[in-house]
Amino acid sequence: MTRQSIKKSVRFEVFKRDSFTCQYCGKAAPDVVLHVDHIKPVSKGGENDLLNLITSCADCNLGKGARELSDDSIVAKQREQLEELAERHQQLQMMIEWREGMTNIIEAEINALVDAFEENCGEEITVTESGKRDMRKWLKKYGFDTLYDSIIDSCSQYDSPVKMFSMIGNIAYRKTNPLTDNDQQLFYIRGILRKRLNYINEWKTLDILREALDAGASLDELTDLAKTVHTWAQFNAYIDERLGR
Repeated sequence: MTRQSIKKSVRFEVFKRDSFTCQYCGKAAPDVVLHVDHIKPVSKGGENDLLNLITSCADCNLGKGARELSDDSIVAKQREQLEELAERHQQLQMMIEWREGMTNIIEAEINALVDAFEENCGEEITVTESGKRDMRKWLKKYGFDTLYDSIIDSCSQYDSPVKMFSMIGNIAYRKTNPLTDNDQQLFYIRGILRKRLNYINEWKTLDILREALDAGASLDELTDLAKTVHTWAQFNAYIDERLGR
């Protein structure tokens, strides 16, 4: 039989399938030069299809010559690889199903939280997509029970739906994190910003300040910042720079 050269793309597929490892001795690239070997030699009718090709190091390939393997070790090896691929595929399907299930659960919880807010805020209002994104963030951070209770508390404490919604995250944080000396100072800093600036996003201010503290900013630095900035945008720009954003 006339020997036909093995295409580069086929050689690459064989190497990938065999993890760039000689299937005879176990040596792997780049420690050895790899060849693509014929399980059934070309001289005995072997062809260049993937089932008849296997990764071999140069020494094993040249030493084997035109001898056909007398045992089923290669077939067993390929069967083992196919079984492993099938198991990986099964596990991937399981992960996909689990993620889809988790997504459905999260969406059901978001819908329940949105319903709780819309029913308890005292006015006809619809939570926007932006509001739902905030809900998802809070849900991930605090859990369903804490967030649900925080919605009820906020709706009972504040007058306007905007204020009610904006304070949910702070109430949830307070439920899960007792006040510390740092928090007292952060409330003080927020009070400075509230008095000095025409606008601040109150419910985000504490989160931003805590994030700055976690990144290494000091309370004195943040207090001085609150006393010197002139706009909410300027405050955010400074924090972003401090956090390396």
